[in-house]
Amino acid sequence: MSKNGPKSPRNKTTAKSPRSQSSSKPTTPRGGDNPKAKTKEDDSQMARDLRRVWMNPMLAELERKIQENNRVMDEMNRKWREEKEAERKLRLSEHIPEPLKGHGQNLEDIIKHLEDLMVYENYVDGLEEQKLIPAKLRLLDENAEVAILSHGLSAYVSLLEPSHLKHFTNNIVEDTSLWLSRMFRFDDAAVFYHEDEREGLIRLCRLALHKKFPKYLDEGYEALYSRPPVIYLSSAAKAGMGDYLCAQLGLPSSCLSTIPCSIQPGCQHKMDTTALEQQVEDDVTSARTPLLVLGYAGTPVIAQVDDIEKIQSICKKHQIWFHVEGHHLATLAMYSVPTNVSPVKTGDSITLNLGCWLGLPSLPYVTLYKTADSTQAYHAGLTSLQTHYKLSCLPIWVCLQNLGHEGVVNRIKLSVDLAEKMHEKLMGHSSLQEVSNTVKPADKDPNETSLRSRISKAVVNFLTYEISSPSVVFKYSCYASDAPPEVASYAKNAPKPVKIPAKMPERAPYAAQETSANHVPSSTQSEDGAEPPTMSVGTEESYRHEDYFDALNIWLAETLKREVSTVHLDTIEVPNEGLCIRFSPLENAQVQGTTLEDMEVWGKSLGKQVSILNATVKQKENFQEVVEAQDNLRLVHLPTWAGLGAVQYIPDHWIDKLDALTAAAKREINHLNTELVKQLKSSDTAFSLGRAEDGLVCARFGLITEETDMEELIGLVYTTAKEIEESSKFLEKMSEIVRKGIEAANEDLKKENEEKLIQEGLLRHVPLVGSLVSWWSPPPKETGVKGRTFNLASGKVHSTEETYKYHMQIQEASPDALQPKPKQGPLKANLKPARHHSTSSQGSVVENGPAQGLKVTESSVSSLSSDSHSKPEQGVEGGEASPPPQPEPPASPVPKEQPAAAAESTS
Repeated sequence: MSKNGPKSPRNKTTAKSPRSQSSSKPTTPRGGDNPKAKTKEDDSQMARDLRRVWMNPMLAELERKIQENNRVMDEMNRKWREEKEAERKLRLSEHIPEPLKGHGQNLEDIIKHLEDLMVYENYVDGLEEQKLIPAKLRLLDENAEVAILSHGLSAYVSLLEPSHLKHFTNNIVEDTSLWLSRMFRFDDAAVFYHEDEREGLIRLCRLALHKKFPKYLDEGYEALYSRPPVIYLSSAAKAGMGDYLCAQLGLPSSCLSTIPCSIQPGCQHKMDTTALEQQVEDDVTSARTPLLVLGYAGTPVIAQVDDIEKIQSICKKHQIWFHVEGHHLATLAMYSVPTNVSPVKTGDSITLNLGCWLGLPSLPYVTLYKTADSTQAYHAGLTSLQTHYKLSCLPIWVCLQNLGHEGVVNRIKLSVDLAEKMHEKLMGHSSLQEVSNTVKPADKDPNETSLRSRISKAVVNFLTYEISSPSVVFKYSCYASDAPPEVASYAKNAPKPVKIPAKMPERAPYAAQETSANHVPSSTQSEDGAEPPTMSVGTEESYRHEDYFDALNIWLAETLKREVSTVHLDTIEVPNEGLCIRFSPLENAQVQGTTLEDMEVWGKSLGKQVSILNATVKQKENFQEVVEAQDNLRLVHLPTWAGLGAVQYIPDHWIDKLDALTAAAKREINHLNTELVKQLKSSDTAFSLGRAEDGLVCARFGLITEETDMEELIGLVYTTAKEIEESSKFLEKMSEIVRKGIEAANEDLKKENEEKLIQEGLLRHVPLVGSLVSWWSPPPKETGVKGRTFNLASGKVHSTEETYKYHMQIQEASPDALQPKPKQGPLKANLKPARHHSTSSQGSVVENGPAQGLKVTESSVSSLSSDSHSKPEQGVEGGEASPPPQPEPPASPVPKEQPAAAAESTS
């Protein structure tokens, strides 16, 4: 082989560099293919294909599932952490109320809840809608809407800049103070606005302490030790007023002096100025310091006015602070006074209730006072440097401008006119006593000749309200000075009053189970002032008499309120007078929307109800006499029942054993009287069920009219009770008769079965053989056991043969049944005459419209309601209707008997 010949593959391969050798692909010889290399390449390609077809999707799915599981685990961990955090917050916020937890509620839900609370009186979450009581929402007029808007405006104004807010507040306060002092003729007065009615009096007492005791600010109570202060209140003040003053001022109860009311006729609820002056002089002598006198221009209960002029002179003489309160202060804004006349003297301070008088919601109370030392007023809390606090007068500022002086005067004048209209309506009824009426003509002084003195005297008369009074208090009483004779006669049997020093015990406005001391009519009280007021005490009858008229007054008030809802009446307890009815238009007329037309309707309703009360009181004594004359009727005394009275029916066998009734006897009497009331109410719901003091049930009579026949009502009760008693005895006898009748029917059926067995033979009653014998020789149709029927009227057992024969029930005619029954007379003919019984009136019941028969008005003190119902007229023609004649057999038609119990038995 030549030296320059071609190189061998081995030498060529080795000649390459290691890098190129490692990167180059293996080569095959040119002479042919390498089978092993080819197989290896095919295997690797197949592996790649398998991995692409099977492994890659599986791995991708596995990776997706792993990611999803990781996400779920992360979500579970997040929720677990949130739950742990919520549990931790819940433990930390257990003391937080449920509505306040979390981030607050939706505003729509809050408004919906608030709306439900306003629309329904008894709204509670989860309560059924049928049980909800709709509330009576007041319709707002323009002035009320302005008042509500001004409250929200005052809250928004508080966001102003301090300097701007101060300037704004000063203007509002100055304007309001000027307007109020001019309108109520209390010139040069400072104003204090407060939400609590008594807060103004508390601050004035502190001001008086600073004036009387200059060292009080530094030394405190030690400055009062040597000469302790005294605050004078009338006995007609609100309950708890003195204790509240002492508690707020930190003074002992010895610093409070209660002045009694006058004993002069017509002034029993005014402060006794003579006693006041004497007490002030005694306190000065005893080294005590008279501090403040509280007078009333309209006492809280009766609305009488204290002698303002006299009290003011006493206070001026001894340098005592004189504060005046009362609804009658509203009338100061009604009259215009010439500018040359000195302002009306109403003391050192007055408190006004504008929101109540004008019918505007949420207006603050206003206290006008006069003082020359602003520092003492600041220390007493009457003034404040906080501008936000002064914004409370903004609603008054807005409302006064919106109403204007004419609007204010018209609203107050309407209240006065309503009171005068009611006074006119009351004057037409002699049995109504007006407790608050103290209108007297003004005394004429011949020395007062100048125009100035006459105008000043007229202004004082306006202040003392000798001309107009915006409140009326009255009651229904047989003690009225000009009561009708039939009503006044009821008071003759009332116990005479025993004269003792009067200190009336405190009584609730009305309690059905409580009794109290009787009052003394004003006509029996002393007029010379020498004797103390009197009251009737010591007897059970006096308590019953007093409570009975209290019940009548409650019924009268509730009935009038129900018939004329716009005229609001209150029942109040008045010392020495008992329970009375009060009408105060300054408090309710604007809210209720009362008009003079409503008073006309109210007057007609009053006349109707008073006539009912007069008729009831007139017949009450006769009712008691008639009931006591009956053997089976027992009079039950229910002092708190506003009606004619109550009775119990006693069966004959228990009349002589009333003092030792067993439990079974009481159950029998209660069952009989309960059934009695049930039957009476089925025809007239005016009767009602009551319970006496011994626990026995009784039947209560309601109120009646002048035309009601009282004896017929008692006769109805007596006759119905007798029928119930006789029916119970009849049932006892009937049980024995029925038992004997059933035994007789069984005996007859037994005999018939024996006779049938003898006639038909024994083979007819043998199984299988009897059917063959009956087929071969059928029995006669007339044979068989006849049923039996039992006649309850005759007590006899009869066969049902005629019934099946004629397909109808044939009743045995008795000779008595064929005779016509006489007409039934009046029910009162069944009563025994009373010993001292006067002629009773005839008639109908308390109802709007013509009378249709005997009726009674139901009245209840517990529910304070009265219903009137009609019932069928008694004394109609007796007898029961006869059935129509039967077609066959030819038997005479007879009256229908009582329902009979048939006892039938067949084999």
